[in-house]
Amino acid sequence: MKNSKFEISHYFKDKSNIFLDESIFSPSYIPDVLIHREDKLRQLTNHFKSIFTLNSPPSGKNIIIQGSVGLGKTVVVKKFGKAVETFCRTSSSHPLMKIIYFHINCRRQRTWYLALTSILRHFIQAFPPRGYSTDELIQLLARILKERNLHLLLCLDEIDHLVTDKKSQDELYSLTRGYEEDLNNNKSQISLILITREPNFLLFLDSVLQSSLSQSTMFFSKYSEQQLYEILIDRANSGLKSATYTEEVIQMISLLTYKVGDVRYAIELLWRSAKLAESELSSSIQFEHVRKSHSTIVPIKKSIITDLPIHQQTILIALAILLVNNKSKSHINTKELKEKYCEICKRNGLKPRRQTQFWDYLQNLSALGLITLTVQNQHKEGKSFGRTTFIGIHSFSAEQLVEQINNFSY
Repeated sequence: MKNSKFEISHYFKDKSNIFLDESIFSPSYIPDVLIHREDKLRQLTNHFKSIFTLNSPPSGKNIIIQGSVGLGKTVVVKKFGKAVETFCRTSSSHPLMKIIYFHINCRRQRTWYLALTSILRHFIQAFPPRGYSTDELIQLLARILKERNLHLLLCLDEIDHLVTDKKSQDELYSLTRGYEEDLNNNKSQISLILITREPNFLLFLDSVLQSSLSQSTMFFSKYSEQQLYEILIDRANSGLKSATYTEEVIQMISLLTYKVGDVRYAIELLWRSAKLAESELSSSIQFEHVRKSHSTIVPIKKSIITDLPIHQQTILIALAILLVNNKSKSHINTKELKEKYCEICKRNGLKPRRQTQFWDYLQNLSALGLITLTVQNQHKEGKSFGRTTFIGIHSFSAEQLVEQINNFSY
């Protein structure tokens, strides 16, 4: 075997054979159109519309956004905030307030002091890192906004990490009030968007804050499989070269991720699959690339497979062999799988099980998350030919399974 000298420059000579624009898959990427979240943008606009106008000085408005991870909460708020900031700065047809949008990730900046000083450095670049109490920081921020006739639209993302005790709640209350010293003027120039994954966040707050914040809450629900598919197709169309992926591959990824509805994981899995295809010099993303990529993120313990009863192992290896030999397929029908299972049984001195027991084994493998079962109606020339069950492997590599289980004659 001839060895060639490693030259890192070779990896930068040619453009990717898979990616058109890899940045499309970055967590920080904000698409032009937020598929299945445009309604949330409209709701936010209606909620905060009153803070835009100059005709009457705006009073601060607040909203809580709730939902589990990967539902588009952050990207929706960032897109809304930037759009508001730009619109109020550039519009010539309406007298608008000058809005400053600021986004803070409270997981990274876990104290009010860090959060507030990062905001103030936006207005005062040489702002000192020490020397102020948090109350003084809020007063200073309110004074700057008033002097410059600005309105701050502040997003506190993952607010749970910042509001952890009674004192931190007091600071949140001060911020909702804009720390106005003039009690006759309740026109705060700070509006808050609080993002939380915690469904009981409001119950954790004291009664005063609950009263202040409970009137405006927006809930983000999980994406359906079809919605994830449409989002992934949109990203693939923008970020991948044509003919490097199929609708079936995108469907496989959406099926793998829809139970949790996490669009970030779905996009990451598509990106990982594309990177794997690129590293293997493949001209397109194959089903096996998705399986391998998924198994690196959510690995299946090898013992789960090796501890299976012998006939369930045989079914699993038969399925893996069929998928390895038919790379264009993501699923195998029951008839094909049963034939391959019987063939391997005979080669290894096992007596194949009857159809009822075979089906019970499939159900058990599905319950363990090792295979997927999909029932489809079969049609030809407008006539129905009954229902067929298709079996697939999504959670681990079929190729690696064939390599690992070597106590069979195939």
